[in-house]
Amino acid sequence: MSSSATHSTSETLATLEPTRFPEGPIVVATDTTESSDAAIPLAGALASMARADAILVSVMEPVNVPIYGVDGMVVSMENAEETRDQRRSAAAAQLMRMRPGAAAWPVTVTSGEPAHEVTRHAHDLNARLIVVGRGRHHGVDRLLGGEAVLRMLQLGDTPVLAVEPTLTAPPRRVVVATDFSPFSLYAAQVAMTVAAPDATVWLLHVGPPFDETVPFLRDRAEKYREMSASAFARIRSALPDGRHSVQDVVLTGSAPDALLDFLAAHDADLVVSATHGYGFLRRMILGSVAATLIRRAHCSVLAVPGSARTVAAARAQQVPNANTRGFATMAMDAELAAFTTRNIGRRCTVEVDTGDMGAQVLGHDLMLAGASFDHHSTSVAIMFGTSTLKGMHLTHSISGVTGIDLSGTAGGSDQVLRIAHTDGQTLLTLH
Repeated sequence: MSSSATHSTSETLATLEPTRFPEGPIVVATDTTESSDAAIPLAGALASMARADAILVSVMEPVNVPIYGVDGMVVSMENAEETRDQRRSAAAAQLMRMRPGAAAWPVTVTSGEPAHEVTRHAHDLNARLIVVGRGRHHGVDRLLGGEAVLRMLQLGDTPVLAVEPTLTAPPRRVVVATDFSPFSLYAAQVAMTVAAPDATVWLLHVGPPFDETVPFLRDRAEKYREMSASAFARIRSALPDGRHSVQDVVLTGSAPDALLDFLAAHDADLVVSATHGYGFLRRMILGSVAATLIRRAHCSVLAVPGSARTVAAARAQQVPNANTRGFATMAMDAELAAFTTRNIGRRCTVEVDTGDMGAQVLGHDLMLAGASFDHHSTSVAIMFGTSTLKGMHLTHSISGVTGIDLSGTAGGSDQVLRIAHTDGQTLLTLH
């Protein structure tokens, strides 16, 4: 690793925006079988520790059969209302079995593709966490399908905690995998919200091996150690004060293998990892480290989507401040042209908030290519991509624009572009 890369990483961690954690409930996903039992005791303990509500969500997949002779038609073989009542009763019975004598939680029963429905509910509720039980084979067994956790991480923005049956209280031996990115820092911050107050937390980074018998590689190894020490210090400074014992660990080699070996050697209760934070790519593949831990770790796994941190930063920046100014109608196009010149190439998050649909995030880590206003149609077009894509851009059009204002930091950098329209508002938050 070059010194310039080291400098860049340190600068990134030094200039992190504040984040705001979700304030909604803990969502517990269940199929009401023994495979999902493990989620309930731990979710109850975490809800009590955080003084948060918990809600049980169970999703039924429709059972359909084709009608032969009629193309493209299916008919359900079950009475929907009767089946929902049965599932709701089974969920209530599971709660009583796993939390005897405790107050009941609200139970939501819905139908559809399970991972999609669970993540949709979590988003709508601004949930702080999704908790699921791990199956008998250290994967997600019957609950929601074999790759359910990976699917939820691809679809949603809420951290997912896959629980081993042995973990019934907040974890006391926690390993946080970090690559020193803002996303893994946020994962560490989330980890502290679920760790026991007196937990031992290992911040673990796996770096490349250096043959220190070679002089220039020995120099690189020393610079890497200096960078790691600085980055660890910045992570610790961003974590809440408490009784946690936080230790730094640097290993070398294959990250998944080194992590799995460390987890086994230290009898960890929980391992924490961020996934990719880069929008569209995140919906296609997940980081190999997170995927390997979810599939192979012997302990419980907390996976934090990179987009969860992006959303948390965007929400923290949406608070109005004294550095907000509105655009005059006749100057909107010129103002957006100047905004483009100042910010082209910056990453951003786009969120639409309407009365009918509520807040919906359209994209994370999108690269801003331009913004313009059309006076005739009173519409704004925002383009994302790069000039090297030869016309292959994503454009988001906003009609019925009624006003535009821009918030900035104390240092003068643009921060949040708010576009008001007839049915709500669109927020473009710059990273």
